[in-house]
Amino acid sequence: MADHYAKDRFDDIPDDLKRVGAHRAPAKPGRGWVVFLWAVLATVVLIAAGIFGLFALSDRVNFTDTSTAPASAVPEPTETPTAEATIDPESMVTVLNGTATKGLATRAIEQLNTAGWTQNITPGNASATDVATTTVYYEDAGQEGAARGLAEALGVTNIQLSTQFQIPVDEGEEPILQLTVVLGADFVPAD
Repeated sequence: MADHYAKDRFDDIPDDLKRVGAHRAPAKPGRGWVVFLWAVLATVVLIAAGIFGLFALSDRVNFTDTSTAPASAVPEPTETPTAEATIDPESMVTVLNGTATKGLATRAIEQLNTAGWTQNITPGNASATDVATTTVYYEDAGQEGAARGLAEALGVTNIQLSTQFQIPVDEGEEPILQLTVVLGADFVPAD
């Protein structure tokens, strides 16, 4: 009997495959790094889970919503006292038209005269003609009542403490206090 078998298609294997054993190819280069990176990732995940678990067990992590305080802990809002609206016909008042409507300052002065503001009122034009909100400016906290009265007489609500319109004086002289109204697009004169 002959030890020699007839050749078939499995006997013609190219030499460049470098197979080891039965149908096993050699490992690809760099395959060790992929295994190492997966091991590092698994280690980091396990460490993070362990740390989080320890914090949760020691009550350092709280899963309840603490953004709202209990109703008993919320302080009651207090109302800021405001000066009572008064009419002070002796106050210096400047009425500036902050719109493109001609004669609006004069109409506002007529409305103030009707309400009892009869002296020391000067009309003028604001540097801007696109003012949206009518505002009464007062320069000293003692003028707040008069500023509120002026705003009430014009039918507006916005008042502001500001020295923006303060009349310049020489050094050592007392400042001349005045109330300044800047009429905006929201001002509607009374008929």
